[in-house]
Amino acid sequence: MPEHPEPNRIGNHSSNGRRIRLPIKGVLLCSLLLLPDGLFKGPARSENRPLPVSLHVAVTDRNGKPVEDLQAADFEVFEKKKLQKVTQARFERNVPVSLGVLVDVSKSMEGNGIRLALKLLKRLATRLESPDELFVHAFSAEYQELLDYMAPEDYLEEAVENLSTGGRPHMGQALDLALIKLREASNPNRAVLFISAGRDIAGPATLDHIARHRRPVYALGIEGAISFRTRIKILNVKGSALKVYADHSGGSVYFVESEEEAAGPLEMLPYQLKNRYVLEYPSTHPKRDGKFRKIRVAVNQPQYQVRFLKRYQAPRR
Repeated sequence: MPEHPEPNRIGNHSSNGRRIRLPIKGVLLCSLLLLPDGLFKGPARSENRPLPVSLHVAVTDRNGKPVEDLQAADFEVFEKKKLQKVTQARFERNVPVSLGVLVDVSKSMEGNGIRLALKLLKRLATRLESPDELFVHAFSAEYQELLDYMAPEDYLEEAVENLSTGGRPHMGQALDLALIKLREASNPNRAVLFISAGRDIAGPATLDHIARHRRPVYALGIEGAISFRTRIKILNVKGSALKVYADHSGGSVYFVESEEEAAGPLEMLPYQLKNRYVLEYPSTHPKRDGKFRKIRVAVNQPQYQVRFLKRYQAPRR
């Protein structure tokens, strides 16, 4: 598992923000999301008794339109292949979000790629409002903090203008640091958004971090910012890291080539970030062993699609 930066590795302040130089040691986004601050409720319990679990789930029809009228009886949750009894399902609307935005400034984004990425970031910010908040970081082989937590309506032009590009995109490390940063967020509803060409491969350590932090990862993939040969090579391994991170976390990814193509995704993303089902069930696997548990969620209408976190880490004793 990649090591987190030590305090003496952080420095090199610039006009754009704080740059963090890190050694790269491998590779470190629901929407099903286990609620980390209240996932296991109440005082410590006997390992022979179930533990209450809360999940975030997103449901859409075949046209991608959100479904908001399902009840607890419409859901099935399997934990380690064993059916769990869903005791409550409620749909939460317009929940304030704390969003960590990761902008790819690697060589694969040079030219039109980075210009499009910054346009999409600015347009997304206009679709959020306080008490929503966001922070913006840039990444390649290095990691740069551009903007700390701010209201979406605050001025962000100067910090994201004239970003230089170069180097390889270390997406796993960027995601790991963003998940840690989300611990400081004001809103319980928290997520990560990549704006990237996706020229990286998802590694198992990063997927473990997604299961441990239990936050959804979304992505705007910039097509045309990566060569056809490179794209085929990536997809032949495991798929673009953007898609893998989104699938495992219960988030979603949209690939676009122009600002016009991004109009639909920019309408959908704020909805997905702020609206979700919350399911509750008593887990039949109560051991506090710190192990990862696989989850599967389904609904009784086969025409619907469900997005959910694929694994979570059980609490430790």
